[in-house]
Amino acid sequence: MAAITSLNALVEALRDGAPVNKVLLNRARRDAKIATIIELCRQRGVIFQFVPGEALERKAGAKNQGVWAEIAPVAFSGLDEMLAAVKTGLVVVLDGIEDTGNLGAIVRTAAAVEADGVLFSVRGSAPVNDTVWKTSAGALGKVRLVQSHNLAQDIEKLKQNDFWVVASDQHAGMKFYDYDFTGRTAVILGNESRGVSTLLKRDADQLLAIPHAATVESLNVSAAAAILLFEAYKQKKVKSEK
Repeated sequence: MAAITSLNALVEALRDGAPVNKVLLNRARRDAKIATIIELCRQRGVIFQFVPGEALERKAGAKNQGVWAEIAPVAFSGLDEMLAAVKTGLVVVLDGIEDTGNLGAIVRTAAAVEADGVLFSVRGSAPVNDTVWKTSAGALGKVRLVQSHNLAQDIEKLKQNDFWVVASDQHAGMKFYDYDFTGRTAVILGNESRGVSTLLKRDADQLLAIPHAATVESLNVSAAAAILLFEAYKQKKVKSEK
């Protein structure tokens, strides 16, 4: 079972209907945020209990925020299910993201740009755990997560469903802001140290670079994700408003 130990992430999870099994609250804490959590638990029919601080520490660690919530295993979607529900035509493909903080941050960005889904490999990827819940600020309940057993095959399926596939590559000839994201687009983001694999770069229709100062070797993958995805979001919004 995963768990949430962040106040804000728990509020978001409860509001979004995430599968919260039960909530433990520090009995010494009484404030507006705790009151909000109690009210949301009552609305959702989620069991909550006040416990001593030391009992909460055993669950959530010494540096907890006064809450601990047990979350049922994340309900992953299938690729076909995601494709059947496409709305914005924007999909995020993660090629070997190993850091849970990066995964959570990218999922949060994907939710913010109304992506249809986040596709990531079953093998070699960060687990969807408490850190992902916390860094995503509850966004795991707002975007479809699709586990892939073969990214290359699933990318081919995206192409068969009219998606153009782009991949982040700092050495690419095309700058990201020169690309037309208004059609169905799948954006591949690579491993923190290795980047997008050679195989998936070959599968991409276009490689995109994010220009930056030469004094910086590369951007963090979650920062790169935010830049690319918000550019896609902006272009799609501008097109829809014309």
